[in-house]
Amino acid sequence: MSEFSNFIKIIEEFIDFFDHLIPIEQEKLEAAIKNRVSFVEECMHKEQAAVLRLRGLEQKREKEQERLGMKDYSFRQILDRVPEDVSSVLKPLFDRMSEQVRQFQSISDNAKDIIEVNLHVIQSSLAEKAPGRETYSASGQKKDHDTTKHFTSRSV
Repeated sequence: MSEFSNFIKIIEEFIDFFDHLIPIEQEKLEAAIKNRVSFVEECMHKEQAAVLRLRGLEQKREKEQERLGMKDYSFRQILDRVPEDVSSVLKPLFDRMSEQVRQFQSISDNAKDIIEVNLHVIQSSLAEKAPGRETYSASGQKKDHDTTKHFTSRSV
């Protein structure tokens, strides 16, 4: 068991990492829904810092797996090759981490979709205001599309 103690600690660090990152991603999603660009940007800066930490954790995990003679093994392959007492500790950790990754990806995908929709709305709005997009009436008068009429303001 002690041979795997560093590997177990690294997996626990991954779990802590996602415990920290998931709320940031949730905050980004909520900010995107509310169209709060500055909050989205702030979350993205936090994520960039988190990516650096993630790279460091990945390197530690890879080195530890190599030390254990399990280089390039998946978590399932590791579970199949470790003693039962180690497997009983690792399996719940792997399961928890897998669930966190799924949750993070789901939230991240939703945030990405919302941001893409918001960008599309902005681009469409800008395209309508672009020069050369004006329309004219039959008499040659330029139509003003900025004045919206409410249905109750029309004569019946």
